[in-house]
Amino acid sequence: MKKYQISSLILAAALSLFGGVNASAQNNVAETKNDNEITLGIFAINDFHASFVRNESKHTPGAPALVQTMDSLCRVYPYHIVVNAGDTFGGSYLYSMSREKGLVPQLFRDLNIQISALGNHEFDEGQEKLAAKWKGAELRPDDWNFTYVAANIRNDKGECPSFARPYAVQEIVLPQGQNIKVAFIGLTTSDAPQRTSARNVKGLSFGGNYPKVLDSLKQTPGYDVVEKADLRFILSHLGTAQQGEDAFWIDGNQDNLKKIDDPSIHGLITSHTHEMVASHINARCYPVVQGLSHGNYISMLEVKFDTLTRRVGEITPRLVRIYPKAVLEEKPARLQKQIEETLAQYKTKGGTPLGKPVMHLDAPLEHNRRNKFRQTEVGTLVCQSFAETYRKNEGLSDKALVIGVSHFGSIRAGFPAGDISVLDVGETLPFANDLRVYHMTGKQLFDLVAFGLRNKRFGQIQTSYLSYERDQESGELLRLFYTKGKKPQEVKAKKKYYVVVDDYIVRGGDGYPVSLFPDEVEVKPTHTLPTTTDVFIDYLSNLKQ
Repeated sequence: MKKYQISSLILAAALSLFGGVNASAQNNVAETKNDNEITLGIFAINDFHASFVRNESKHTPGAPALVQTMDSLCRVYPYHIVVNAGDTFGGSYLYSMSREKGLVPQLFRDLNIQISALGNHEFDEGQEKLAAKWKGAELRPDDWNFTYVAANIRNDKGECPSFARPYAVQEIVLPQGQNIKVAFIGLTTSDAPQRTSARNVKGLSFGGNYPKVLDSLKQTPGYDVVEKADLRFILSHLGTAQQGEDAFWIDGNQDNLKKIDDPSIHGLITSHTHEMVASHINARCYPVVQGLSHGNYISMLEVKFDTLTRRVGEITPRLVRIYPKAVLEEKPARLQKQIEETLAQYKTKGGTPLGKPVMHLDAPLEHNRRNKFRQTEVGTLVCQSFAETYRKNEGLSDKALVIGVSHFGSIRAGFPAGDISVLDVGETLPFANDLRVYHMTGKQLFDLVAFGLRNKRFGQIQTSYLSYERDQESGELLRLFYTKGKKPQEVKAKKKYYVVVDDYIVRGGDGYPVSLFPDEVEVKPTHTLPTTTDVFIDYLSNLKQ
């Protein structure tokens, strides 16, 4: 079992890429020993997170490069399908600022994506907007549509919700009127409710007994279209990773995922964990792929198929790296122009253009999402911006005990050295959540921080003006100190502290119990506070150092 990246003869053909692919290269790929055998390309993107803009420091190639690479691959593999494995637009400040523009449906049209899994971030704007699928967006053609697939999501009636289907079938058209039917069964991680606001998934359940879901699906009316399909894949927003040659599951119900053992399934397309995976998994050795994230790779299942016997041959998992080029073909060049128009058109709520410089950094500021059990430099700045904005908003003195708190997952990246724009800051803290304020006792603050320090699944709580003493063996919190001022003060159980926090964790996000934020100690600010993202942008703009 190996991680297959296209870099050999196939990549030489596929990644003549931006200059196009000549006919002889196409013929070389198509040549097989069996005259009836053809090669199919099942391509997928995953966890794109609306990374439309190229950013070398963050290693995001940008949507035009993704489109150009996909177009070249599709020329090399004329018999193909392109799908999406979820989290297309969540966690992006550019997307949240310019949703009505419709860059996501434009990208899906350019990539010819007709089927998508549902990621947790697809729910960030609620079920109503999810069902609307950008209806009325400027760049969304009236005839454009695609299907979300999710077999394990049920509404309060026990049915698949109206905005999704358990599966979808797409055809690959062959010469002489033949076709190959390819079925995609959707699965979404059962921890999705902890990865978005509870109100956005109200009335929905996300089943984690995945083998049972697949078995039950076979008993439903209409499933015969899947059984009659020539190829069947699980298109999932479920996490995998790879170490050496071995792929493995990362999910709250990973033991159930290991039990998937359906001989009718030909392969798995995964996402959610932002990992590079091109290997095999489970006892049945399913080919499995995941293409990192943010448009850096295209996942690919290369399928040998006999058109005479209708038999499926070898399926090889591969990853294709996206390399931006200066010269864009017509379609990606048009998309690049649309992106530039969006950046020029949209501004923050305060009227600041997205491309305006905020600050210059002589050295990078760190926030590594893979090292999530520590206080980071950017995490400290984010929480300081919460605390100081409330202090200024209420006219509190510098001696007032005000603390900022954030969950680890809301901060998406650090900053490289150099000029940092409004868009850069927005993409670091993209969710623009509301701020809430609580006048907590030291005991309540202690309980909140203690929980956040042992939040092993989602990452360590981020704070400002706090330090702590922990047990060296167990890691449990022993003492907490307020550090703004000349000398740290130990947090006292009965003393009161203002805690400024985004409302995502207040509502149960990232596994934080809502009981940690009692209604009776919530404080209503005198003046409405800006959202978390605008607070952070303004705070960094005014930093002297």
